[in-house]
Amino acid sequence: MSLRRSLHVLTQGDTNFMGQQWPSILNSIQGATRPGRPYHPTNHMLPAFFGAEAEARNSLEHFLRLELTQVFGRRTRDERGFVPHDDEMIQKSEAEILREGTLRDTVLVTYVAPYSEQKRHISYRVAEDTTVKTLKEDVCTYWGLNEVEFVLKLANNSKAHDSLKVMEAFRAHEESHLMLVYKTPKNISIMSSEHGDILPRSGRKRLKTLTPGAISAGGPSPGPRGADVPLRRSEANKSLAEEMLLLPGLFKFMTQRDRNAKKHLERLKLRRLCAYLTMALLTAFTIGLIRPPGVGYECVTGISEAFTGGVHSGPFDAIGSPEEIYSWLEDTVSAQVFTEDSMLREYNYLVGYLQVLTQRVAEPSSSTCYGPEGLNFSSLPCVHSSFHYDTAETSQPQIQQYFEDKVGKDGRSMSKPWEHQPGVTSGAGSASGAFDANDGAGQSLEYQLQYVPLSTVRNAFLEDLRFLRSVGWLSSSQTRALHVSFVAYNANYLTWIWSRYSFDLSAFGTVHPLQHVVPFRPHLAEYGLDGELVVSDWARSCLLLFIFFEVYRDARHAQKDQGDAWKRWKHFRGLQVLMDLSLTVIFLVSLGYRISYYTSEPSVSYAVSHVYNFRDAGQVAESYGVQVCLEAVLLALCLYRFVYFLRVSRHVFLIWRSVARSAYRLARISLVLLLLWLGFVVLSLSVGSRFHNCNRTLGFTMSCSLLMMSGDVRVAQLEPGESFRVVSVLLLFCFGKLVLANVWLAMLMQEYHTARVEAGSSSAYKWREYDWVRWILFWPFDRLYLKLRPSITPVKPFEG
Repeated sequence: MSLRRSLHVLTQGDTNFMGQQWPSILNSIQGATRPGRPYHPTNHMLPAFFGAEAEARNSLEHFLRLELTQVFGRRTRDERGFVPHDDEMIQKSEAEILREGTLRDTVLVTYVAPYSEQKRHISYRVAEDTTVKTLKEDVCTYWGLNEVEFVLKLANNSKAHDSLKVMEAFRAHEESHLMLVYKTPKNISIMSSEHGDILPRSGRKRLKTLTPGAISAGGPSPGPRGADVPLRRSEANKSLAEEMLLLPGLFKFMTQRDRNAKKHLERLKLRRLCAYLTMALLTAFTIGLIRPPGVGYECVTGISEAFTGGVHSGPFDAIGSPEEIYSWLEDTVSAQVFTEDSMLREYNYLVGYLQVLTQRVAEPSSSTCYGPEGLNFSSLPCVHSSFHYDTAETSQPQIQQYFEDKVGKDGRSMSKPWEHQPGVTSGAGSASGAFDANDGAGQSLEYQLQYVPLSTVRNAFLEDLRFLRSVGWLSSSQTRALHVSFVAYNANYLTWIWSRYSFDLSAFGTVHPLQHVVPFRPHLAEYGLDGELVVSDWARSCLLLFIFFEVYRDARHAQKDQGDAWKRWKHFRGLQVLMDLSLTVIFLVSLGYRISYYTSEPSVSYAVSHVYNFRDAGQVAESYGVQVCLEAVLLALCLYRFVYFLRVSRHVFLIWRSVARSAYRLARISLVLLLLWLGFVVLSLSVGSRFHNCNRTLGFTMSCSLLMMSGDVRVAQLEPGESFRVVSVLLLFCFGKLVLANVWLAMLMQEYHTARVEAGSSSAYKWREYDWVRWILFWPFDRLYLKLRPSITPVKPFEG
């Protein structure tokens, strides 16, 4: 078959297919394939027609394309690369294209057979104007069902109205899924409430319907114009929705829906979880270095039992008179401090001086008495109830006469016991007393603890006590406090121990013993701790910089998510950012304390400074304890933030959200609860301050009330005959246990169930490879991994 015949067959003999140009094209092709024709640039593309069929077809198509391009020219294309055809292409606007992209044109219908667990599924392509009724009729026709007996429901078990369009029946986050279920059979019996509503309102028939009890009670209440109103539907016959509306919050709780609460997972990353965990571990390591576990307890307990255990005299807590204080000084203090083979000296090195400080007020006089006008107090001398600069005693002639020749002899210091020394001069730190805060002011007796022989110092100490007892040195009229202070060093634990035993004497003659025993170290770099502490502080500083960088990224993410620059600054006022800021401030304060200890005088110089005069170590010891407390608070904040980032677990998220929301609800009524608690505190103070030590001051009363609210009834110290106090304690216990605890528990339970419903099913928290990559890796490694494995990137959820 010739080439001309082949083309004629392919075009079915239609020479008008391309107008008048088609014959010329056929002549050109025939000439191109004519034998003996000289070489043409296209001849190498047209092998012999009798060759392979595929090569002939390709060559023919290429030649036709070239010829048609020369005849008709190149075709114009639009910006998408398509050849426009006005009679075939439909041009749509950008808005219409975007709108069609959000429409749901596919819906899944599941048929649930009645009284069976069998399910059948079918998917439908629906138009924009397809209604639920039309879809239900088609589905019932497909399965051979009666559409009157069935209804379409959404996934939340709510009925889809027949007139509703299918595309508008679903929310943005819901699946296009409908359930074809059997209707609930209608009730064919009449309820008693419905029968009562149709009864006659008056007349003889009305009287027949009344019960004997209603007739004896006078019948129903009269209606308008004197007519009897029939009995209406009782409260017990109300619907469930009506019953739920009666209780506040119940209807909202029972009708809540799954909100797919997973947005918090976007910024919960493994790197921040590890940062806070590392910060917590380093803080715990620092606490262990500053105050090793068990060391403080052993040191404090050893010294405390030696002075308060009642080995040489009565128990320390049982001291209640000045005579018992003298006995404790003569027996216990002299035996432990000024004896070579005592238990205290066997395991500790006593440094510097022992100080016995007294705080005495001026002599009683009638000028200090205050009372109603018209009363004469000239015959009634009054004493000062508190010690301060204006009431302090400044001259003691008898004591001056006795100690004037003994200063600096037999282990005594060069200080003058008869002179009043302010707290700044003596260097004593303030300590809390039974009623007031005691500073270091007063008259002091000081004895060397390393004097040789030590028996000489003991004899001098006992001699001085006998003289002071003879002149009434300790008396309820003038003495307000007595403090015994010294410093010891334990080489086994490399720890210094500051001890201060105080006796507060009131104007009524009562004695309140107190003890302060605090372990400390004057310098940190000399105990092998400098390297570890420096590394820990530098590491925590770097972690804080990383945390603040992540906080800034969270702010940028909030701005990007909300589309408002104000959201970035609003993010910095959030609770979690405030926690990070508090964590930073506490760390810097603790670091400042530690730097002051690094730059302080060495331990050897500190010990030598105690040799020349008495040096109270109360302020140094208390500052050392403050540093440990700050580190403990820092550890608590780190653990708080660590648990916050553990919300990637659904269980932790539910517990966290329940506690946070219930705490917020409780905080809204905290002012009322606080006022009630303060009322109970004032009541306990007014009722029990006359009898019990727990209610002697406002601070003690507040502490005891908190203990009683928590269930510790031992602090109540109830006795027979105190009816008012028994009532106050009972009311406080009921307020703490029955009111506050139950209110908190009810809020917690409600918020837990609310959070559980909002979070959805646990299957939404089952992570795949993409979720693990985004949680573990950080920028830019996460993007690099996703480029290497693009198949794990999930499809963007449908938002139509």
